[in-house]
Amino acid sequence: MHTLKKFVWPVGLLLVAASCQDLDVVNPNRPDAERATAQPLTTENFVATSFRTWWPVAGHDDYPSWAFSTMAREITSGFADFGQLELSAEPRQGWNNSPVNVRRFVNETPWFQLFRTVSSVNDVVGSINRGLVIENAVRTARAKAMGKFMQGVSYGHIGFYFDKAPIIDEFTKLDTVRTPQFTEYRQVSAFAIRQLDSAIAVAQTQPSMTFPADAWLYQSLTRDQFVRLANSYAARILVYTPRSRAERAAVNWAEVIRRVDAGIQTDYAPLAQPDVFFDDWKRLVARLRTAGRPSDFGRPSYWLIGPADSTNGWVNWVATPNDNRLPFQMRTRDRRIQGTTGPASPGKYVGYNLNNIFAADRGTFRWSHYFFRRSGVDLTWQTGPQLAMSVAEMDLLKAEALIRLGRAAEAVPLINRTRIANGELPPVTVEGPPNEPGCVPRKESGACGSLWDALRYEKGIEGLGMNGVIAFLDARGWQTLPENTPVHLPIPGRELQTLQLPLYTFGGPGGQGSAPARDPERCPVAGLARCPS
Repeated sequence: MHTLKKFVWPVGLLLVAASCQDLDVVNPNRPDAERATAQPLTTENFVATSFRTWWPVAGHDDYPSWAFSTMAREITSGFADFGQLELSAEPRQGWNNSPVNVRRFVNETPWFQLFRTVSSVNDVVGSINRGLVIENAVRTARAKAMGKFMQGVSYGHIGFYFDKAPIIDEFTKLDTVRTPQFTEYRQVSAFAIRQLDSAIAVAQTQPSMTFPADAWLYQSLTRDQFVRLANSYAARILVYTPRSRAERAAVNWAEVIRRVDAGIQTDYAPLAQPDVFFDDWKRLVARLRTAGRPSDFGRPSYWLIGPADSTNGWVNWVATPNDNRLPFQMRTRDRRIQGTTGPASPGKYVGYNLNNIFAADRGTFRWSHYFFRRSGVDLTWQTGPQLAMSVAEMDLLKAEALIRLGRAAEAVPLINRTRIANGELPPVTVEGPPNEPGCVPRKESGACGSLWDALRYEKGIEGLGMNGVIAFLDARGWQTLPENTPVHLPIPGRELQTLQLPLYTFGGPGGQGSAPARDPERCPVAGLARCPS
């Protein structure tokens, strides 16, 4: 079999005719893609490796994870790498979308890498539609199901990150495209879910379909497990697409429940392979380069873990002007943050370390005495399972749906599952956590939190270190982002320049796409105790 190099168009080059209206543009590399996808095993390899291409920009590498996590105040860092310093500065400023901005990869990397994945799988699905058979009916259906799945999760993340994008699928005639047609993010996400449903429909035709552990989705999956995974990703897309409190309230929450119930029943944790498939987000969040300085690149933020504090440290820290904030030692009953032998003893997910590892002139508000330890250090990020989607996440999405649908009592046991088992905390009721000293979580005023506060706290602490973008996607829908944070990213300046379209951006005072003032404790429904609606 000949080895052929597959050509992948960046979207700007796909649509280059938009800036050359009088030219007939022909893609001279297209025959290579067509010849390659006429070869069954080569075609299968394109789709079998597509998840590996998608994985880094889905919250498992540097872009856009560090920018998004620090904007959400999940992780705090004083380093300039990966655009995090500028985007997490307080007060917030707009994103610099210049094509020569040295931090431009915050939106360039996910844009081009997601469309690279789309391009690969479009070729595969198109070839199968034209009659290509890969050995037998089962393998052919598996390749097509995987292709539709990857279209779905790729466009799902495009819909998460960007205000708009072109929809390019296996039916798009690339060489005839002359004018870019951009689709608004909500329609992009709706398209993504339709592709996931197509993947489910194809998979259901072949009960014996399986996915191997060493490639494809990097976890051994049966046909039914693949279908459940697709449903869980659809649940994510439904919940995480909204840019505002109003949009999140308008989600079809009954459909979220249906998807969660049809979704994963065990944690999805693909198996890392050294230097091939790994989770660099987990590596940097837990990095230890010098003895005594764990999490030396970024640390859990007090905004995330502070509500568990039983002293006035958290309340006073919130009330202190931003530029005067200093780190403090918490005392908490949450065993994910503090062990049983005192405030300096490590918890299951987080430990205490006195070192302040970031430069003071970049803001002491960035300092934290806490480090991430749930995923381990050393080489755990590239050996063994890498938690990517948990049953706990799905439980808490369902719990949010139930609260919003006026069925809060049904949400209580879902919130308590991890709260009791992992946090070793007393259970919540519809009234919220027990209103007593040491209550977890507390409001920023110091009062004991509501059931809604407990849901959001549980979602944050259980998601810590799993994925670098989800905290941001939650925060914009809960209206907990700092005011003027960009709620999404623009099409990269490089792409706009190629297409001869005007530069634009989001965020900053008075800018479009800027988050409103925080309103962290307002309930989505009336009638919950300790929770103004």
